[in-house]
Amino acid sequence: MREEVIFPHVPLPEQLAYEFVGTFARCEYALKCSGFAKGSQKSVEADWGKFATTIDWHFRRVKNEEFKECVDYLLTHPPRKQVLKDGRIEWQESVPDVNLPKSHQSLLMVRRVRNNLFHGAKVWSPERSNSRDRDLHLVSSALAVVKVCVGLREEVDHAFRFGVF
Repeated sequence: MREEVIFPHVPLPEQLAYEFVGTFARCEYALKCSGFAKGSQKSVEADWGKFATTIDWHFRRVKNEEFKECVDYLLTHPPRKQVLKDGRIEWQESVPDVNLPKSHQSLLMVRRVRNNLFHGAKVWSPERSNSRDRDLHLVSSALAVVKVCVGLREEVDHAFRFGVF
Protein backbone atom coordinates (compact mmCIF):
# COMPACT_ATOMS: atom_id res chain seq x y z
CA MET A 1 0.00 0.00 0.00
CA ARG A 2 1.36 3.41 -0.98
CA GLU A 3 1.64 6.01 1.78
CA GLU A 4 -0.28 9.17 0.92
CA VAL A 5 1.05 12.61 1.78
CA ILE A 6 -1.60 14.24 3.98
CA PHE A 7 -0.88 17.86 3.00
CA PRO A 8 0.50 17.51 -0.55
CA HIS A 9 0.15 21.14 -1.64
CA VAL A 10 0.44 23.07 1.61
CA PRO A 11 3.49 25.36 1.51
CA LEU A 12 4.58 24.22 4.98
CA PRO A 13 6.57 21.38 6.43
CA GLU A 14 4.03 18.60 7.01
CA GLN A 15 5.07 18.20 10.67
CA LEU A 16 4.35 21.91 11.38
CA ALA A 17 0.94 21.70 9.71
CA TYR A 18 0.15 18.52 11.63
CA GLU A 19 1.30 20.00 14.95
CA PHE A 20 -0.71 23.18 14.44
CA VAL A 21 -3.93 21.39 13.45
CA GLY A 22 -3.58 18.93 16.35
CA THR A 23 -2.76 21.61 18.91
CA PHE A 24 -5.64 23.78 17.74
CA ALA A 25 -8.08 20.85 17.94
CA ARG A 26 -6.92 19.96 21.46
CA CYS A 27 -7.27 23.61 22.46
CA GLU A 28 -10.86 23.81 21.20
CA TYR A 29 -11.70 20.61 23.03
CA ALA A 30 -10.09 21.95 26.23
CA LEU A 31 -12.01 25.22 25.94
CA LYS A 32 -15.35 23.46 25.54
CA CYS A 33 -14.64 21.10 28.46
CA SER A 34 -13.57 24.00 30.69
CA GLY A 35 -16.71 26.09 30.42
CA PHE A 36 -15.70 28.13 27.39
CA ALA A 37 -18.47 26.77 25.19
CA LYS A 38 -21.47 28.25 23.46
CA GLY A 39 -24.27 26.66 21.54
CA SER A 40 -27.38 24.63 22.13
CA GLN A 41 -28.59 21.05 22.17
CA LYS A 42 -28.03 21.02 18.41
CA SER A 43 -24.38 22.13 18.39
CA VAL A 44 -21.55 23.43 20.51
CA GLU A 45 -18.42 25.40 19.75
CA ALA A 46 -15.53 26.89 21.66
CA ASP A 47 -16.22 30.38 23.00
CA TRP A 48 -12.97 32.04 22.03
CA GLY A 49 -14.26 35.51 22.92
CA LYS A 50 -15.11 34.53 26.49
CA PHE A 51 -11.75 32.79 26.82
CA ALA A 52 -9.88 35.84 25.47
CA THR A 53 -11.68 38.08 27.96
CA THR A 54 -10.76 35.88 30.93
CA ILE A 55 -7.08 35.63 30.01
CA ASP A 56 -6.53 39.23 28.92
CA TRP A 57 -4.96 40.41 32.19
CA HIS A 58 -2.47 37.52 32.17
CA PHE A 59 -1.98 37.78 28.40
CA ARG A 60 -0.75 41.38 28.74
CA ARG A 61 1.74 40.33 31.42
CA VAL A 62 3.41 37.39 29.67
CA LYS A 63 7.16 38.03 29.78
CA ASN A 64 8.19 35.47 27.16
CA GLU A 65 9.87 37.43 24.33
CA GLU A 66 9.12 34.78 21.69
CA PHE A 67 5.42 34.99 22.59
CA LYS A 68 5.48 38.80 22.33
CA GLU A 69 7.18 38.59 18.92
CA CYS A 70 4.60 36.07 17.70
CA VAL A 71 1.70 38.24 18.87
CA ASP A 72 3.30 41.26 17.21
CA TYR A 73 3.76 39.36 13.94
CA LEU A 74 0.14 38.15 13.87
CA LEU A 75 -1.15 41.66 14.53
CA THR A 76 1.18 43.57 12.20
CA HIS A 77 1.15 40.98 9.38
CA PRO A 78 -2.31 39.49 9.82
CA PRO A 79 -3.40 36.52 7.76
CA ARG A 80 -5.61 37.48 4.86
CA LYS A 81 -9.05 36.04 4.61
CA GLN A 82 -10.91 34.67 1.66
CA VAL A 83 -13.93 36.53 0.35
CA LEU A 84 -16.28 36.03 -2.54
CA LYS A 85 -16.15 38.95 -4.97
CA ASP A 86 -18.12 38.88 -8.21
CA GLY A 87 -18.46 35.12 -7.89
CA ARG A 88 -14.71 34.57 -7.48
CA ILE A 89 -12.73 33.68 -4.40
CA GLU A 90 -10.17 36.34 -3.59
CA TRP A 91 -7.80 37.17 -0.76
CA GLN A 92 -8.52 40.30 1.24
CA GLU A 93 -6.42 42.13 3.79
CA SER A 94 -8.24 41.98 7.11
CA VAL A 95 -6.59 43.70 10.03
CA PRO A 96 -7.87 43.03 13.53
CA ASP A 97 -10.09 45.59 15.26
CA VAL A 98 -7.68 47.74 17.29
CA ASN A 99 -10.49 48.53 19.74
CA LEU A 100 -10.44 44.91 20.94
CA PRO A 101 -7.98 43.78 23.62
CA LYS A 102 -4.80 42.20 22.24
CA SER A 103 -5.87 38.80 23.55
CA HIS A 104 -9.00 38.99 21.37
CA GLN A 105 -7.12 40.29 18.35
CA SER A 106 -4.44 37.63 18.63
CA LEU A 107 -6.80 34.69 19.08
CA LEU A 108 -8.89 35.94 16.16
CA MET A 109 -5.75 35.86 14.00
CA VAL A 110 -4.92 32.37 15.30
CA ARG A 111 -8.38 31.21 14.22
CA ARG A 112 -7.94 32.82 10.82
CA VAL A 113 -4.64 30.97 10.35
CA ARG A 114 -6.47 27.77 11.29
CA ASN A 115 -9.33 28.52 8.89
CA ASN A 116 -6.96 29.23 6.02
CA LEU A 117 -5.07 26.00 6.61
CA PHE A 118 -7.88 23.67 7.62
CA HIS A 119 -10.49 24.78 5.11
CA GLY A 120 -8.09 24.42 2.23
CA ALA A 121 -7.40 28.04 1.43
CA LYS A 122 -3.65 27.50 1.62
CA VAL A 123 -3.69 24.29 -0.35
CA TRP A 124 -4.71 25.75 -3.69
CA SER A 125 -3.85 29.41 -3.14
CA PRO A 126 -2.60 31.11 -6.31
CA GLU A 127 -0.21 33.12 -4.13
CA ARG A 128 1.13 29.92 -2.59
CA SER A 129 4.52 29.99 -4.31
CA ASN A 130 5.16 33.58 -3.23
CA SER A 131 4.23 33.23 0.42
CA ARG A 132 6.08 30.23 1.89
CA ASP A 133 8.11 32.28 4.39
CA ARG A 134 5.04 34.29 5.36
CA ASP A 135 2.95 31.13 5.81
CA LEU A 136 5.69 29.53 7.91
CA HIS A 137 5.88 32.60 10.11
CA LEU A 138 2.08 32.87 10.48
CA VAL A 139 1.56 29.22 11.39
CA SER A 140 4.57 29.13 13.73
CA SER A 141 3.40 32.32 15.44
CA ALA A 142 -0.18 31.09 15.78
CA LEU A 143 1.05 27.80 17.25
CA ALA A 144 3.21 29.59 19.83
CA VAL A 145 0.35 31.90 20.83
CA VAL A 146 -2.10 29.01 21.30
CA LYS A 147 0.38 27.09 23.45
CA VAL A 148 0.94 30.04 25.78
CA CYS A 149 -2.73 31.02 25.96
CA VAL A 150 -3.80 27.50 26.95
CA GLY A 151 -1.51 27.77 29.96
CA LEU A 152 -3.06 31.01 31.15
CA ARG A 153 -6.10 29.21 32.59
CA GLU A 154 -5.44 26.26 34.86
CA GLU A 155 -8.59 24.33 33.94
CA VAL A 156 -7.97 24.80 30.22
CA ASP A 157 -4.35 23.74 30.58
CA HIS A 158 -5.41 20.62 32.50
CA ALA A 159 -8.02 19.66 29.90
CA PHE A 160 -5.52 20.34 27.11
CA ARG A 161 -2.84 18.13 28.67
CA PHE A 162 -4.91 15.35 30.19
CA GLY A 163 -8.39 15.51 28.68
CA VAL A 164 -11.62 15.64 30.63
CA PHE A 165 -13.76 12.55 30.87
